[in-house]
Formats: sequence, structure tokens, C-alpha cells
Amino acid sequence: MRKSLVFTTLGLLSVGALSAAGWNLRVRAPPDVPAAAPPLPAPEPVLAEREGVSVRFDLSLTPRPREAAAGAPLQGTARFVLQDAKSHAPLQGRRVLGWMSLREKGAAPLDDAACTARVKTYLGGLLSARADVDLNAYWFLTLNHDHTVSVINPQIAFERTKLHSLVSVGGEAADWAMLNDRSALYVTVASGNSVSVVDMERFLATRTVRVGQQPGRIAVAPDGRTAWVSNDGDGTVSVLDTAAHAEVETLRVGAGRHEFAFSDEGRIAWVTSTEADVLTAVDVASREVLGTVKVGVGAGDVAWSPVARALFVVQPRSSEVLVVDPEKREVSRRIAVKAGPGALRFDRSARWAFLLYPEAGAVDVLDAARSQVAHALTGFSAPDSVVFTESFGYVRNTTSGRVSLVDLNTLEGTGTPSVVNVTMGQRAPEESRGLGRSDPIAALPEGNGVIVAGTADRALFLYQEGMMAPRGTHLNYGREPRAVRVLDRSLREVEAGVYSATATVRENGTYDVQLLLDNPRAIVCMQWQVGGIPEDAALAKKLPLTLTPAFDPKTLLTAGTTTPLRFKLEPTPGMTGMPPVQPEEIRVLLFKTPGTWQWRTEPRRTADGGFEVDFTPPTPGQYKLVVGVESRSIDLGRLPHFTFGVVEAPAATTASASEVHR
Repeated sequence: MRKSLVFTTLGLLSVGALSAAGWNLRVRAPPDVPAAAPPLPAPEPVLAEREGVSVRFDLSLTPRPREAAAGAPLQGTARFVLQDAKSHAPLQGRRVLGWMSLREKGAAPLDDAACTARVKTYLGGLLSARADVDLNAYWFLTLNHDHTVSVINPQIAFERTKLHSLVSVGGEAADWAMLNDRSALYVTVASGNSVSVVDMERFLATRTVRVGQQPGRIAVAPDGRTAWVSNDGDGTVSVLDTAAHAEVETLRVGAGRHEFAFSDEGRIAWVTSTEADVLTAVDVASREVLGTVKVGVGAGDVAWSPVARALFVVQPRSSEVLVVDPEKREVSRRIAVKAGPGALRFDRSARWAFLLYPEAGAVDVLDAARSQVAHALTGFSAPDSVVFTESFGYVRNTTSGRVSLVDLNTLEGTGTPSVVNVTMGQRAPEESRGLGRSDPIAALPEGNGVIVAGTADRALFLYQEGMMAPRGTHLNYGREPRAVRVLDRSLREVEAGVYSATATVRENGTYDVQLLLDNPRAIVCMQWQVGGIPEDAALAKKLPLTLTPAFDPKTLLTAGTTTPLRFKLEPTPGMTGMPPVQPEEIRVLLFKTPGTWQWRTEPRRTADGGFEVDFTPPTPGQYKLVVGVESRSIDLGRLPHFTFGVVEAPAATTASASEVHR
């Protein structure tokens, strides 16, 4: 088992501090820089050495498009190159965190003590003490029962409120899939016969793609160019172009629900149908049907194993798993299994397949190398889904609050595999309004833990391998999370010893660069000069929008009474070329301090061109109003925020003296 990360750098940082900051990192490589927009000229990489580690840093920025509004930030790629100072060997497999903070004019560079204090402050996660450039962007996404997707930032400690955004997808979500470059999330909406496209940079639903009737399952092809949608209501599959976010093909593959698998390095898509008796092969590039395989009516899950070079198809009606030869397009073997098989999923080695039996409370482990059942496990409670890390298979039990961990290292041989049950929450998932079809468990990027959707508990449970209970809980603010996934854009190793992430820079100047390294334990500070942002200094320091309140925050409000709060968001003087702000771009957060009550909403437009929200404080106390416009690069907390005092409603008026005498 891989060791979990523990930081005690310079005696300042503790496991608790890192847990509070939600520190579970690693992410995608930054997107390629378009050829039409070469990086701006940048200074030579800066070099520092600490604790026997040589650190080289550089930042390349892409010029702003001509159509971009004044004051819009620049994006680019930040890189840390880590080597052993003596041997110059690359330091691989390290955990790194990085920040950039704009230095005030005339201020001195950070010394060791100030550098360490700055890093400790950033790990605290306060909005009031955030870096100008955070290279550790990290979110949990949940697919909720109320037609929304929650975006939760576990790194922020903002009066216990970690909900970054709430995205409405326009109807009850059936399934979701992230594009390979993590630029967008596709959500199937059965009631709207559509797929909602959610922009993962701005966390906004930006487009609706019409597909067939009652779309359900969705899968992105391995090359990332297409997404495949099961239209459960009309026997078709819609193929979407992920670059254009548009339907490019409709395939007829048989009635009923469909499942997808991709073979031959992603070149061929295989589609099952619950009402047809064939497994259909489709060329992914040309979208031409190549042929079919007779598998009988009612086929369920399908999975590809590169180890066996075969497809495994669940056939509940005959209580079999069919092994399909993709070249001959025929069933080469039939594996007899118990009645009532459900989900089938391969682990990361592609050798072991877990077959779940919800009614029997059992799990079979199939050995793809031998095409046979290797282990028959019992003691589960209506298992319905399984997710894998390198070391464990995590099986969700729907009639209890337990998640069963099957040790993958004990599958080899004839002995009974090790299974450990960990309680995640107080309520069984079946007590929720619905379980959904997507994975309720997601592996953390570093591979030694998971995040579990406590559907009935309306919370997320963070579990680290080796523990007997979750090490953290994140609220989902009254919503039932039917599925969960991790969106991680922080520093990751893109080649030996090179750690990279996307950086967003808003203005020119000298930046202090901080690096936190786990092995050897070290904090390194450097500086970097940013230039070439084509705005004058005075304008660059301004936000593109100005918030003007039309209310008096000093006025006491009454608990239980609705008060309209009006404000205006207008372009900052000198900022030209921006389209008017739309209500759906604005995020309004109201929360009580201290406490867990919070409310997020979009405002409505008023007749004078401003915006308005109705605020009904539930109890007396102190409340804050925060406004953000993510699409204009204005995170929550950057615009002015306002504090309201709320008092008890006055007691009922007593009867007058004359009424008493009567």
C-alpha cells in the first residue's frame, strides 16, 4: 500500500492543518498552448536550492486575444523542475504545492521565516488570505437530486462554507461524464431529451445539446473527441463532437438501455441493448457499424480487458458472463455465475473484474486471464457499485452505511481475499430519494483514498486508506449527492521531475513564488517578474466590475422576514469591450457567522438594470453577503462583502387597556 502524505515542515504544519485545507493533490497537465498564440517573452527560469534540492521555476503566459475585455487575466503554464542538487537526478513522485503572491512596491523579498509563515497562512484556506495565483485548484463535484451539480472547494475555510458554485442542469440528471481535458462536464437530462454542457472553468451551464429520447448513460471515447449517449427511450445512441459540443451522428443499436465499452486502444465502441439480442461494434472515427455479436436479449454491463484481449458481457437472463472475441466477433466462452448479476467493473490492472449481486448480497471476482470466477465473496448488503484505487476495490452497500474494501493484493491464489468494512455516515443509501446510475465513490488523485457520496446523509466522506473511519466530512448543504467526482487542476508531474499547472495572472509586477515539497521536507521561496500584460498599472489593479449596493447594511433585519437586497454590477471605469453581466453569471452567497447555514442563488434583474435577491434570515445573528462573477474572473471574496445584523421578530402586540376592561 502506498504511504499517505504527512507534512511537518519546519515544525509548523500538521496533519490536522492539511486535513482542514483539504490537501489531496495531483491533477491534469495544463492544456497545450495554441500555435496561433505563442507565449509572451519571459525571463530566464529562476533557480533556488534548499535541503539538497535544486528548484527551477518558470512561467509562460499566452497573449490575451484581441476580443478580450480590458482587465481580463492572462493564462499560462507554471513549472517547477526538481532535481537532486548533487547528482542532478530528477525528483520523481513528489507531492508539491505552489503559490504566487504579488509583492507590494518597495517591499523586500521574503526571508525564510516570512516565507514559512506565508505558506502556513495559505494552507489555512481563508478567503481573506489567498494567494494571487493558486497553483492548487481542487474541487469535489456532486451530482444532486435537485437537478444541480455542487462544486465544493475543500481547501477553503470560509466560516465553514465550502460550496464554491451550484450549477443547475435543467432537469433530473441521469449520468455525467468529464471531457478528457477537463474543460467541460456533460450531464444527461432525461426529461429534457438533452445533454447539458457545464463549463469547468467558469462552473456555468453554457449549452444544451438535443439528443434522443430519455438519455441515460454517457461515456467519453478514450481519444476524447466524441461522447456516446444512450437514448433509452428510442433505441438510439447519439454521438457528440466534444470540440463543437454538438450531435454528429445518431446510431440505431436496439431498444432499451445501453452500456458502452471501448476496445483496440479506443478505436472500436461496443454497445449493448437490453431489448435487442446483439452487441454492436462501431468504428469510433467513422461511426460506421462494423458488425454485431449474438449475446441474447437483456445484456447488461460490458467491459473490455486488454489483459484477455476480450469483452466481458453480463447476461442476467442466463446467469452468465459472456467472453467475446472482438476479432472473430463471437462468444468464445461462457462463465456461469449466480442469478441476478448486476454491475461489472475491472480494476486498474484490467485482470480482476468485480461482478456485483444486489439481491444476493455477494460479489464474484473474475480472473480475466483465465476467464473464470476466482473468488466468491459474501456478506455485502445490496452492493450496487465498485470503484478502484491501486490497492483496494471499494464496494458501496445500499442497505447499510458501510463501504466494503477488498484488498486487491490478496486476490492472487486460492485463499479468501481480505475484506474490511468501513462505516461512512449514519444512514443507508437506500433511505435517499434515489441512488442514481453514476459512481457514488471517486478515487483521490494520489491513489490512497476515496471520496464517498453519503446520499442519504447529504454529505461527502473523505477516507484515507489505513484508517477505520473517514478522516473528514464535507456537507452538501441539504442536497443528496447521487454521484461524486474529483476535479483537480493543481501541480502534477508531467515528466520526470517536472511539475506543472495552469496559472492565471491578473497584473504585472514582482511575484513571490512559494513551493512546499514533501520529500525532503522543504519550503522554497523565489521571485518572478511578470510583464507584458497590456494594461496600464492603474487599470490592471482594478477588477473589471464594480459592485454598488442599493441597501444599507447597517439596517437591522428581522428573522423570518423577507427583505429584497438590490445592487448594481457595472464595468469599472476604463474597462471597455465587455458585454453586460447576465444574472446567470452572478453567484450570491449569504451565510451566517458562525454556523453552517448558507444559501446560494442567482439574482434577478431589476427594471433599472440592477440585480436583486430576496433574503429571509432564518434566525437572529450576524450574516454576510458575498458576490462573485466567475465568468469575469471575479471569485467570491474579491468584491466588497457586507455584514447584516438580524434580530428576533417582535412579540405579538398585547391587548390595549380598553380591550382588557371590556
